[in-house]
Parts: sequence; structure tokens; C-alpha cells
Amino acid sequence: MTRRWLALIALMLAGCATHPTGTVALSKASGRAAMASAHAGANPTQPGVYPYGARRTIPVVISLDVYQLAVPFGAVSRNEEFWQRVDEDRIDIGTHDLLLKNGIRIGLGRDSDWPYFKGLLGKYPNARSVRDRTQVGKEGYIELLMRSAIPDQVIFGLDDHNEHWGRRFEKCDDLLGISYVASTHNPGEATVKVCPIVRGLRRYFRVSIFNEETQFELTQPEHLYDMGVEAAIPMNDFLIVAPSKAAKMTTSMGYTFLMTEGNTTAVEHVLVIVPRLYRTDEPPGP
Repeated sequence: MTRRWLALIALMLAGCATHPTGTVALSKASGRAAMASAHAGANPTQPGVYPYGARRTIPVVISLDVYQLAVPFGAVSRNEEFWQRVDEDRIDIGTHDLLLKNGIRIGLGRDSDWPYFKGLLGKYPNARSVRDRTQVGKEGYIELLMRSAIPDQVIFGLDDHNEHWGRRFEKCDDLLGISYVASTHNPGEATVKVCPIVRGLRRYFRVSIFNEETQFELTQPEHLYDMGVEAAIPMNDFLIVAPSKAAKMTTSMGYTFLMTEGNTTAVEHVLVIVPRLYRTDEPPGP
């Protein structure tokens, strides 16, 4: 019995002798944690150091410059030099691919390439440009009339499941609705949305209890939300909406909203949407 107790005491002493290093390391880790906690508690007293503090909101307002360029067929849709200067990767890939299949191509242009886009009109004598400017505010909405007084129109396309769909409209107008808002989380950035709209005539029939039939005609807009565009545009950049190669199909979305028949050739309509941001307060001093 005495030998067993002696062996047990010796084993306990040997185990204690192997742990001082671990105990010291744990004390150092505890010390570092304590120092980190102390420094973290001191950060809020130093402006601009504490990463989780409330940030000052910069009040901004926004307006849009919308350029409508009318160029001969192929001047943009088949111009690879043009699209090499457009960043298409900054648009949601699902939205970009869906619109591309339906005849619409979108991307962001850079301010440094503005002279090139501006000089594009000089290459085509029959090209023309129209600029619209929206009112200044925190947000807004405008509608651009692309085609009007269409007696009959059929639109076919592909949805995000690659399934075909089709719609028929009578006595209609084709418009593009554009909404914009200044970002509250990223000052200097604007969110712009573009949605195709068909404002067509709808006929309704009502039958009375005397079996008399009455016809009503109502003009109402139909928003094609599945073909909408949304982009976050930083300051000094701009959004480009143009027809793609698939717009050659006369029943496609790209042909319907971004192409018209000319005297000798088809005409492409390209939208260049430029946000203008303005601060409503005085910038802080150094």
C-alpha cells in the first residue's frame, strides 16, 4: 500500500513539472487579450480609428443627363472597339445574359473614355443626339418615348429559364421608364433602374342582365419587369443601354425598344445615362 501511494505521488509531481511552460504561455495569451481589450476600449475616443462607429451621412442630391444617340444599324451593336471600352462585368451577370439574348446590351463606361463616345457621332453624318436633363433631387423618375402610335405589335423573348414567351399589343406606345436615387451608404454613387413599358389599348366587354354587350377601351401601361436593368453607377461613370446582335429579330425586345426603320437602313438608338451628384452641405475643412 505504501509503495502504491509513493508511485501515485511521484506521478503527480512529474505531471506538474511538465506544465509550467503551458501555464506561462496561457498567461501571455491572457495578457495579450487584456491589452487588446484595453486598446479596443480606447479606440472610440480617437476619431476615425474605431471601425464600428457611426459614420457621418453626406447629404447629396442627383440629376441625370440622358443622351439618346441615333446611329446607323451596326454602328454600336456590331462595333467591337466600342464594347472593348465598356465594362460589362459590373452588371449582374444573370441580368446581363438575359438581356443579351433578348437583343439588349448594357455596361458601364468610364469618364476617361468620354471623348471616344462623344466623337462616335462624328463618324456617321446621319447620326444625331438628343439630351434630356432631369430635375435635381434625392430621387426621381422619367419616361422616354421610344416609339408611338403603333397599330399592332408582337414581342417574343426568352425568360431566365430559357423558355419562350410572347405578347401581342394593339394601338400602343413603347417607352423606357428610368428611376434614379442617390445612394445613402456609398456617397458618390447612384442607383439607376431602366424598365421597358408598353402603353397599349385594352378592350373590355360587359354583358348586362338584358344580354346587352358593351365594349370599353382603356389605355394602360404594362411594365416588363423581367427585362429591367439595375446598376450602381459611381461618380464619373455612366450607363450604356444599346441593342445587341440579337436585335436584328424584329420581334425581339432590342428591336422593339432600341431600333426603328430608316429610309435606307435601320437605325439603332443608344442611351447614355450620366448621373450628376451634388452635395447640399459645405464640405468639412481639413
